[in-house]
Amino acid sequence: MDNNKTTSVLEAARADTQERFQAGLTTDHQYHNQGHTERVCKAVLELGQSAGLAGYQLEILELAALFHDLGFTETYEGHEAVSRQLADQFLSSQAYEEERKAEVLNLIDVTFPPKVPQTQLEKIMCDADLSNLGSPHYFEYLQALRHEWKTFLNQEYTDEAWYRLNYKFVKNHRFYTAAAVEAYDKQWNTNRKQLKQLRDEHRSPALGNDKPAKPEQAKLAGAISDSKSAQTMFKTSLRNHLDLSALADNKANIMLSVNALIVTIVMPLASSYVSEHPQLVIPMLVLLVTCLTSMIFATLATRPIKMSGETSREAISSGTSNLFFFGNFFKMDFPAYESGMQEIVSDTKKLDSSIMRDLYFLGRSLGRKYRLLRICYTIFMIGIITTVLTYGLLIWITSAI
Repeated sequence: MDNNKTTSVLEAARADTQERFQAGLTTDHQYHNQGHTERVCKAVLELGQSAGLAGYQLEILELAALFHDLGFTETYEGHEAVSRQLADQFLSSQAYEEERKAEVLNLIDVTFPPKVPQTQLEKIMCDADLSNLGSPHYFEYLQALRHEWKTFLNQEYTDEAWYRLNYKFVKNHRFYTAAAVEAYDKQWNTNRKQLKQLRDEHRSPALGNDKPAKPEQAKLAGAISDSKSAQTMFKTSLRNHLDLSALADNKANIMLSVNALIVTIVMPLASSYVSEHPQLVIPMLVLLVTCLTSMIFATLATRPIKMSGETSREAISSGTSNLFFFGNFFKMDFPAYESGMQEIVSDTKKLDSSIMRDLYFLGRSLGRKYRLLRICYTIFMIGIITTVLTYGLLIWITSAI
């Protein structure tokens, strides 16, 4: 692709994205707006040039930066997939080379957490997208993002919760390229320290600066994510629950097979002797009722529970959902599921709650299975004993007469 064609595509892309930003964004888009896109474009070029890149590599980096947040012009939740779609449509309309278009789309994809960049271009793209963490204007951008989350996601935080959330994110963040470390690391460290100070300043004064507002919740929040012992315990419990669930299904299948065998083979054979031995009618009826009742309870034990297949945004935000269970998301579209999952994994408390919720409801389901199986086996045992005793009693009465 010659330089004139490259210049033409970039100019068209800038014009297209600028027009869409102006038409599709509101004054409430204080962070994800054209200004953010321009800063990311500038950052990818600076980091790319520092890394010795030139030509088409800088071109696809800039194209990806121009389109990576364009989806906000149409939707806030699930904007990632829309950004990719808009870039795909534009580049196709420009007859852009397919191989390079695929690289641009891949660079847009890698800006979506929790994807981890692998190539040099992907690392540059991710570093540029989060270059605001190492900006002197970081706290201005942070307030803009807080306004967006309150407006578009209905997520409102106390000052303490907001600074704690962002301190954890900034503290755990690391830039991928040497150029980004050199350019942003010093200011990133300054911002990190200031976030920590703000977090401590906004803690509840009644409990002191070194304690959260609710100690009993603090012990719980992060208990799983931050403790290897807790993680091991939960993994073991989940595995044991799954093994017990499989064992319960096997037990139910055994009862279904045995009773089906009796009903379809034993009962027809026994019925052929009824005319000669009328006393068999009562034991046969007892056995038939036993088998049918046992089969009903065995079927109930293995019958899948009713599932809605979707989870509301309110349930996700309030931490009362579990998106790790397929029954809560199989009717949701991917952008909504991805957005909800990103919210859960970015919040330690919500993540821990989902893990505990998964174990709890798996245990509830397991308890139901074993309760029904106990009834099933009890009915079968009593029914078989009753059948044998009835048959023996009738034989004794008949012989006595």
